[in-house]
Amino acid sequence: MTLLPAAPRFVAAAPAAAAPATPLAADPPAVDAASLKLRIDEILAQKPLAGATIGVQAVDLATGEVLYSRNPDIPQNPASNIKLVTTAAALALLGPEHRYVTRVYAGKKSLRGATIEGDLYLRGGGDPALITADLYQLASDLRALGITKITGGLVLDTTLFDRDEFPPGFDQKEELVAYRSPGGALSVNFGTFVVLVHPGQTAGSPALAAIDPPVPSLKLETTATTAAGNRTRLSVGFNPPEKDTPGRSLVLSGTIGVDAEPAEYRYPVSHPAEYTGEVFKLVLQQRGIKFGKPTIKLAAVPDDVQRLAIARSQPLSVLVRSVNKLSNNYMAEHILKTLDTATPQTYAGGLRRVQAWLTEQGVATAGFSMTNGSGLYDSNRITAAQLTTLLVRVHRDFRIAGDFLASLAIAGADGTMRSRLQDSPAQRFVRAKTGTLDEVSALAGYAGAVGKSPIVFAILVTGLDRWKAGAVKKAQNEIAELLAAAAAARP
Repeated sequence: MTLLPAAPRFVAAAPAAAAPATPLAADPPAVDAASLKLRIDEILAQKPLAGATIGVQAVDLATGEVLYSRNPDIPQNPASNIKLVTTAAALALLGPEHRYVTRVYAGKKSLRGATIEGDLYLRGGGDPALITADLYQLASDLRALGITKITGGLVLDTTLFDRDEFPPGFDQKEELVAYRSPGGALSVNFGTFVVLVHPGQTAGSPALAAIDPPVPSLKLETTATTAAGNRTRLSVGFNPPEKDTPGRSLVLSGTIGVDAEPAEYRYPVSHPAEYTGEVFKLVLQQRGIKFGKPTIKLAAVPDDVQRLAIARSQPLSVLVRSVNKLSNNYMAEHILKTLDTATPQTYAGGLRRVQAWLTEQGVATAGFSMTNGSGLYDSNRITAAQLTTLLVRVHRDFRIAGDFLASLAIAGADGTMRSRLQDSPAQRFVRAKTGTLDEVSALAGYAGAVGKSPIVFAILVTGLDRWKAGAVKKAQNEIAELLAAAAAARP
């Protein structure tokens, strides 16, 4: 049995709560170009950064002038900053209006009154944000047609993708965590499920626990109890899954305080398509639609069918906000795969298209290496100069610039930048993507001022000790604040 401390629930697509609204500040105090380089040099000379590899580039969007540069051409691990490449390419190649579609079919002439004579087909469209609510919509649409019975079973069409799998590079580290989940053409809830825990009514009573959604293949045994007070000390044990089966057995142990808030923990599924099928059957049954056969199988939708229901995702312009503001790995990887123009779509095909698009944009790719779309683990290499060139090109493309900028976290306000630069003169004047891994800290985006073109920047720091991560982020914040001030100083 694998025993893990219960990890906090990972809510992957819901936007993070914004900071309390505050009046927009005036421009940050101006910094002239002559003193900018000296002050950044002083920040980078701080002791915590000693021994790290540092790549920095800052470019004036108005003129194209490089305002600051240090090791701009050293390829470094960008961590989640690679999501800037993934989302920019997706917006350009698919269009901000692109939506992912999930469809339900039945055989032609199989619908007879309230009954479908035969199987029901669910075809995946690679939707990176498909959730249980979307399956409820499909089930409700079927119920609205008067359907109450399906004599056959459920057939899942996952042929849009080559297979269900972990993204490239994810095999470097085995972690049973929500941000490392497999995906596929038909995958729901970010390839994860939730364990819900509630204290009993009195100290000493059993804790109340359940799996959500409560599908048959996930079994939960609990020895957890309710303790006095408000402290929670829970652990989740995972028994090894049976070979080639989607099932997973869990054991919840420990204590939850009688006065504690309910706890929610999220973990990855092992078989995304089969899990999606189980969830869909569950919601169909809750909508009053019964199956004659319990089977769930994988097969392509035949030609002789009729479409009964359809669920469309939000447009890509909205989806990329979860990728960049919240650094959603799962969605980034799905989007990357859907860039492939061939069917079945593959990661290799998506990566080739990204590489070709970068070349078309005039981004020099010497030393550039992209293995996955999320930046997880030691998988990618990019230079500070390549990142700033990309950000400049995207900002100058009117077709995607607004949606790309809107996808970035706002300093001191939302996303992964919510707690950074709060109460500083640069609050809300910096929009950026963070990147964090062991020994890696990255920050890239735009620093601006009212009525002025922003300054594009990339700050890559690798080879640092983990205990220095806070000091490195502080240095990145100081540089971003200086760049916002420099933008304000420009005529």
